[in-house]
Amino acid sequence: MSAEWKCRFPAFLCTVIVLSGFCGNANGDEYIEYFSSVAGMEKLLTVEFEMLNDLQNYINSMQKQIDLLQSEVDAIRLDHQAAVDDVDGYLSNPVNAYRLIKRLQSDWSAFEESVRIDSSRTDFLSAMAANRRQVHFPSKEDVIGSAVALVRLQDTYKLEVAELASGVLNGIKYGPSMSWQDCFLLGHYLYEIQDFNHTVPWLRESMELLKNEEYDKDAVTLDFMETVVTYHQEMGDFHTALELTNYILSIDAQRDQLRDTKYYLERMLSDGVKTGLMHEIAPNRGDYHLSDDYKRYEQVCRGELQLTPTEERPLRCRYDSNNVPHRLLQPYKVEELHLDPRVVQIHDVISTHDIEAVKRVAQTRMSRSQVRNLNGSAASTANYRISKSAWFAYEESEHMQTMKRHMGDISGLNMASAEHLQVANYGIGGHYEPHFDFFTDNCTFKASEGNRLATGIFYLSDVAEGGGTAFPYLRLLVRPQRGSVLFWHNLHRSEEPDYRTRHAACPVLKGSKWIGNIWVRVRNQDRERPCGLLPDHEVSLEYKHLV
Repeated sequence: MSAEWKCRFPAFLCTVIVLSGFCGNANGDEYIEYFSSVAGMEKLLTVEFEMLNDLQNYINSMQKQIDLLQSEVDAIRLDHQAAVDDVDGYLSNPVNAYRLIKRLQSDWSAFEESVRIDSSRTDFLSAMAANRRQVHFPSKEDVIGSAVALVRLQDTYKLEVAELASGVLNGIKYGPSMSWQDCFLLGHYLYEIQDFNHTVPWLRESMELLKNEEYDKDAVTLDFMETVVTYHQEMGDFHTALELTNYILSIDAQRDQLRDTKYYLERMLSDGVKTGLMHEIAPNRGDYHLSDDYKRYEQVCRGELQLTPTEERPLRCRYDSNNVPHRLLQPYKVEELHLDPRVVQIHDVISTHDIEAVKRVAQTRMSRSQVRNLNGSAASTANYRISKSAWFAYEESEHMQTMKRHMGDISGLNMASAEHLQVANYGIGGHYEPHFDFFTDNCTFKASEGNRLATGIFYLSDVAEGGGTAFPYLRLLVRPQRGSVLFWHNLHRSEEPDYRTRHAACPVLKGSKWIGNIWVRVRNQDRERPCGLLPDHEVSLEYKHLV
């Protein structure tokens, strides 16, 4: 929304907008991104705790000063009350006359000076400046990123705005409710990025919450609501605009201009006119998020598309050493999730000690995850992958070497062809839309290394809600279980891509998702996974054209 839009709000509500534009980065041009990962946000919580203490100290100091001044005001008011009854009698009393003159000559100067020299304000501002030097504050991009994440969760898991605003996720109350200001600013940011269809319900929820405030009938509040009416009208949401207009007029029927607006809105609704920003910006027909493929992915994330009982019947859970001699006495707990292609989850693989050690090292090197561009250009960040990650040579840590050994035992592959370990953390609504782990025809890879043959996802955390690994074409959703490993082959034995393995990281609804990815290349796997005598890739070709 424009600066002109902001200044039309009543003064006591403008704070909402003023705060929304504050970036808070006082540490030069360096930018730290927070919305893409939970890693690093712990420091923000610690700093805010210190800031709360600083603000409380300021309030306490002010309160002492206010209480002292209030006692002086009360004493003077008593004198004035006595004077009201008999002004001449009051002033004729020499003691009263003296006290009045003395107050105006010295006391009021003292009051003025006490306000002028009050150090509590300076102390608080100095503490705030120190906090800004200590940590990078979130930027406006972080706020917009977190707003988009909430909308992503709203769409993927079909969450009602009212429930989301009340802190309810999938029917469970996890935290405090959002205020009307929180909802309004969310709508404000969505308006800025021209996501009008999502702006409407959040502005509507904001106004519903504002109606419950004790100041909801104040003139300045009604002025604010009238401004919100204008924006619903401009977006083409005439129904909500009329509802809010009727509410305002029910409290203050003397708003002539608003009565004209009411007549206009009623006419537009009765005539069925479709106009406004929501209708002027047509959806992009090529938008992947409108495709059947994307809808299928969301359905799997919600658990609406699953294997049938008949398809699940052959699946087994068993102990399996995978013919590794040192695993004969400590076999893996293998759960079959899909048979063709084979997808398995191996439980209780990596210890809590190893997990925490890997996460501790990774936190120091995390940066926004990147994706390989199909045109062959350098990897870059993308909105369809929101997370932070870091790469590690296995030699950097004994715990990472342990993960590599497990991957070798589970896969039976030659781990000399393994890529470096990637550790990733998904933050607010963090996700990775459907993709292949193998490199497609348009991507280049060194022939000496070959394509990505197999994937192992080490789950380094549980996730309370959401965050599953979805295989849309297999109708399979794998929920993260701390310490387990998800394994599958990306290529057929013919080394042709298996397009059925297209998968995604569903948005994290509640919690923090940590994973470790190990990809093994096809190079030098002739003995470990020899080619079959007959082509075996035709079975997956039909899925190639669904993307």
